[in-house]
Formats: sequence, structure tokens, C-alpha cells
Amino acid sequence: MAGQKLSAKATETVEFLDYLLVQCDHLAHAVEEYASARKPAQIEWVRQQISRDLGHLRQRAMVKNLGVLADEAGRLGVAASTGGSPMMKTRVLRDGIISLKASVERFRKAKVDADVAEQKTKAQAREGE
Repeated sequence: MAGQKLSAKATETVEFLDYLLVQCDHLAHAVEEYASARKPAQIEWVRQQISRDLGHLRQRAMVKNLGVLADEAGRLGVAASTGGSPMMKTRVLRDGIISLKASVERFRKAKVDADVAEQKTKAQAREGE
């Protein structure tokens, strides 16, 4: 992306995806805190925080028309809020956060590549006139 400017819409989307990457790191830390918690009250508090954060991510992704990422965040939010042993839930959340982060990174790269290709096409069309 060095030297290449993105369109306003693509820049907005890429900035939001960068925000999602930061939130994925935050959630990964929260999952590790959940895994290491010993007191039932602390376990429940961290689980609720993770579920709430995933719900907020889902909502914000829906507003930005990123349905695939919103669905994945929603699925993880449901997994965090349902019953099950803490060990199982930790494993599901760890894998889910890694998957969500990979999806965000792929979507970010695809968005940048598509915008660069669109700009090249427009530039060539202008030259051809």
C-alpha cells in the first residue's frame, strides 16, 4: 500500500478492520484471563465481558455491512454465553478468536487489493479516452 492511496470508502473499511484486529488481540487476552481465573465470580465476570465485547463487535460489523465477520463474532458471542465447562469454552473461544482474526486479515487484504485494482482500471479507462 506504500504510495497507493485508497478511496474514501475503502479507507474507512480498512480502518474499521484494523480496529477489529486490535479488538481480536484484546479478546485473546480476555480469553487467557478467563482460562487462568480460579474463582467462580471472576470466571463469570470475564465470560460476560467477552460475550458483551463480541456482541458489540457483531453490531458494529453489521453497521459497516460486513455480514460475514458479524456472523462469526455473533457465533462466538453465543458460544461464550452458553453453558459448558470452562475448559471446553476456553478451547472454543481460543480457536474462534484465531479464526476471526484470520478472517479479518483476509478481508482487509482483499479490500485493499480490490480497491487498488479498481483504481488501476479507472486510470486506464481515463487514459483510453
